[in-house]
Amino acid sequence: MIIDTVDELFHDNHTSKAKHQSAGIRQIEERAEMPALAHGEVNLGTIAWFTNRHITTVRKWIMRSKNDGELCDQKRNGRPPVYNEKTQLKTIAFYCQVSPLPGCNRWSLRWAENYLKEHSEIIGCSMSHSTIQRILKRHALLPHLHKYFLAITDPDFFPKMEHIVNLCLHPPEYLFNFDECTALQAKSTLAPELPAVSNKPRYEEFEYRRNGTIDLMAFLNPKTGKVFGRCTPNHNTQTLSRVFKEHVNTLPSDAPLPADDGHDHKLHHRSISDHKRCQRLADTWKYVPIRK
Repeated sequence: MIIDTVDELFHDNHTSKAKHQSAGIRQIEERAEMPALAHGEVNLGTIAWFTNRHITTVRKWIMRSKNDGELCDQKRNGRPPVYNEKTQLKTIAFYCQVSPLPGCNRWSLRWAENYLKEHSEIIGCSMSHSTIQRILKRHALLPHLHKYFLAITDPDFFPKMEHIVNLCLHPPEYLFNFDECTALQAKSTLAPELPAVSNKPRYEEFEYRRNGTIDLMAFLNPKTGKVFGRCTPNHNTQTLSRVFKEHVNTLPSDAPLPADDGHDHKLHHRSISDHKRCQRLADTWKYVPIRK
């Protein structure tokens, strides 16, 4: 898996090299301005001020231009890199794509250092944690940060989305959005709050008393913005049916309601018993707890 991604990382690395090359071209263009201005009989002090360079630097590039016309940097004999490009890219692939343990998606720098010492065959050598950090920083990688995303698995997602968006933009009179918020903790503090005084914030007691949990069920009318809500001790089928029936009873007698089953979305009037309708709608929203 690591080797398969090296080619992709090579492509990204070559893209960053192209940016550096364009920066070098701009630098040569700035150096070419110095002999051009000197040829126009502009004094060195003015050229240094105009190019924002020291007068010694201006004199050096003018003399270099007169001698051989070369404005590029001369090759420097620096220390050769300890880790070649392929080794660095393997390190990036290992650190960013290999999970250290099941359920653990991220290495720490020292953990990766110790692991590479014991398994040097992964990248071909061992590497210190500071070197790993410099390699990641050089490529602007932040693997310790993460964000969530939702994978779309429904093939009809976009037609459904367009239908829902159209309903929200042009809502009918009796369109309702239903949702529930379960297991809300009912807590009370053990001591009253202390008000804010001069140079001191408001103090709150950090200990609290648990008074159980409560569920909130609510219907929102997107056209009017009105909310019908009820707090309930649970969210089983009987409770859902009771809340649905209470909401239906607040509507006019001629208001169109959803069909009895949860699949046919045609609108019907109250020719069928409200209780049966609410009971069947509640069955479609029945909560099934996850067994641990």
